[in-house]
Amino acid sequence: MFVEIALNIPSDKIFTYEVSADLHDEIEIGKRVFVPFGNKKRTGFIVGTNQSCDLKNIKSITEILDDEHLFSESDLDFYQWIANYFMYPLGKTLVELIPSGSEKKDFLWITPLFRTTEINLPHAQEKMLSFIQRYPQGIALNNITKIGGFKNALSTVRKLNLAGTLQIEKKQTKQLSLQSETFVTLDESKISDTKLTDKQKKLIEYIQNTGEISLNNLIYKSNISGSVIKRLQGKGIINLTDKEKTRTASFDSKIGKNKNKIVLNKRQEQILKEIYSYLGKNVFSPILLHGVTGSGKTEIYLKAIEKVFKNNGSAIYLVPEIALTPQLISRISGRFDEQQIAVLHSGIAESVRYDQWRQIIRGRISLVIGTRSALFAPLQNLKLIIVDEEHDTSYKQDERLCYNARDMAILKAKMSNAVVITGSATPSVHTYFNAQTKKYQYLELPERVDEKPMPLVEIINMKAQKEKSGKVPILSDTLIEAIKETLGKKEQVLLFLNKRGFDTFLVCADCGYNFRCPNCAVSLKNHIVEGLVKCHYCDYSIKSLPICPSCKNSRILSYGIGTQKLEKEIENIFPSARIQRMDSDTTSKKGTQEKILQALEERKIDILIGTQMITKGHDFPFITLVGVISADTSLNMPDFRAAEKTFQLITQVAGRGGRGDAPGKVIIQTFNPQHYALKHAQDHDYKAFYEEEIESRKALRYPPFSRIINLRLSSIKKDFLIEEANRLGKLAKKLNAQRGNAAEIIGPAESPLTKIRGRFRYQMLVKGKDINALHQIAREIISKNKKSQVKITADVDPENFM
Repeated sequence: MFVEIALNIPSDKIFTYEVSADLHDEIEIGKRVFVPFGNKKRTGFIVGTNQSCDLKNIKSITEILDDEHLFSESDLDFYQWIANYFMYPLGKTLVELIPSGSEKKDFLWITPLFRTTEINLPHAQEKMLSFIQRYPQGIALNNITKIGGFKNALSTVRKLNLAGTLQIEKKQTKQLSLQSETFVTLDESKISDTKLTDKQKKLIEYIQNTGEISLNNLIYKSNISGSVIKRLQGKGIINLTDKEKTRTASFDSKIGKNKNKIVLNKRQEQILKEIYSYLGKNVFSPILLHGVTGSGKTEIYLKAIEKVFKNNGSAIYLVPEIALTPQLISRISGRFDEQQIAVLHSGIAESVRYDQWRQIIRGRISLVIGTRSALFAPLQNLKLIIVDEEHDTSYKQDERLCYNARDMAILKAKMSNAVVITGSATPSVHTYFNAQTKKYQYLELPERVDEKPMPLVEIINMKAQKEKSGKVPILSDTLIEAIKETLGKKEQVLLFLNKRGFDTFLVCADCGYNFRCPNCAVSLKNHIVEGLVKCHYCDYSIKSLPICPSCKNSRILSYGIGTQKLEKEIENIFPSARIQRMDSDTTSKKGTQEKILQALEERKIDILIGTQMITKGHDFPFITLVGVISADTSLNMPDFRAAEKTFQLITQVAGRGGRGDAPGKVIIQTFNPQHYALKHAQDHDYKAFYEEEIESRKALRYPPFSRIINLRLSSIKKDFLIEEANRLGKLAKKLNAQRGNAAEIIGPAESPLTKIRGRFRYQMLVKGKDINALHQIAREIISKNKKSQVKITADVDPENFM
């Protein structure tokens, strides 16, 4: 018997291994195996089986690592499609999508030995030995290269080993292990014939009342010592057995709990009736649910899930951000059986995700909630997928496997004959275009529940503010007065600024020195609270310096504004207000995001300042004023979707206001008050925005009227990169000509962010209507990359062009 194995390596190749007779019965597609690969062993996934093979000198698998498969053959079809479409090796794709823990593989462990005599070593060996001696307990060989920066580390290590200065051991990385728990049961037949103490009788009576119970719970709840249990076990009355313990995510969330029963209005009932009809057909049905903010989309989703459960089906509910899951969980808690729900996202420990995944594959889970990675859960009898806030760019992974979970949800529903509902107040132009061209069913909720009005939106021209005061203030007079008025009514304020830190950049007034990241082509951002100057791309940081490192003078000027500076400004103007900042700096610790949102709901916060994470899906009834500090940040991005993203951001953050009994107000500060994205956001008019935007896309042949593959080129050596980029650019044009100019080649050119994490960056866009032609051109370009120092990554259907 032979198996086909996909390994976690940067190659599309599938490898064949032989299976010894004693392992035949355990072989199953979807299991992981440990196999020899080169002079080491690696973990791979079984993706095929054969009874015969023409290859010679085939190696055998060493070990089967799973007792149950982690995916089925139909799941594999889905994963294989993703790997092909996004041009990413299948083995690496499976590692990316399946929470199976760190890969089991061999590695070399290097331990320094005590030297009794002096040995004269060459300079390179002496330097490496001095580095290794900093780690008396030992260090992995790959870390000698990564941390120490040594080249040809293995060769030097072997020479040092021969010289008797260090020891080399072969070790294996640890895998995620199953967790077990000891359970206690009674053997009733032996109780009557045994003499028992009062404590033993008490314990037996307790177990008779509870039934089988875990040992830890028994000791804790019965308040009887372990020695009593041990004696009863010795008498054969108590049996102890170990069982697998399933680690689960917490369902304890206090945010957004609604004790009142929600009654649907007529429009919601009509839409739900239509969704029920699609669910009853058992055929692929893509639906766009276009509902304004506060129109009650979530309740429709939950009612649809209830219907699926009644028919013994399963469902996936996707949200774009981890921050939205607590509020969703509180809505679901008590409504559905928590034993049948799994929560999957990157904020949950991998051991928990692994256990939840095993429960899903066993058919014990009916509802999976989570961010984009939850889409790949191998649910049985899938009938419904919900993609909430479908416009959100968080559904697109921007590195390694660059997939878009929204688009893959459509594919998964098609492969499962399921209903998929994409919902948003501001649908992506691509999704709305599909609804307009009848590819998707279109359902609309044009009004908020209980006939609550949409917030009044006012646009403030910051040019006029500059002319008035001689400089651009952080807050306009109008916004300051509105905040005063809102606080006076004991209502809450939300201030949105999509830049964290204190300043945008720092510069020396005397010599012009610009504080820039040594690894990235970006300015360092001042973080006064932490006393640091940071890079937001590679996390490089240094202590804030009172003097210029170049000329040693102290006139350091700061420009721009981040959330920290905004917070300081608000504290100065409103000293008695309770102010909280919510960005990736204040929410880096686990649980802090939920604590901030809970404090907001409990009205312990008067003014919440935040970045993009505060714009998404949150529902707090006492927020009546929303301030957008700078609408121009996203408008000025080098991206053909800049207007779309700005309209969505402004509309979404505006939608946080006026969701309770009091009407809401939104104030937008901008230098482009006449821009169509802002004017249509002011009028809450998505359809007018779409009509203007789609004409621009059509004229320039941008998606949805074309497809794009972005080939990202990077290298630590700029000259190598430029040379290879120019060569590949000429090749791309030649390949395109051979295919009758089926595509348009844009570039290659420097990326807007020319350097990140020490790598210089170029990009080349392959644009056209025929995605198959684009794939062919892109694959051939990648295969003809002659310089190993230049890395090429394909981003199919890119969302980010930075």
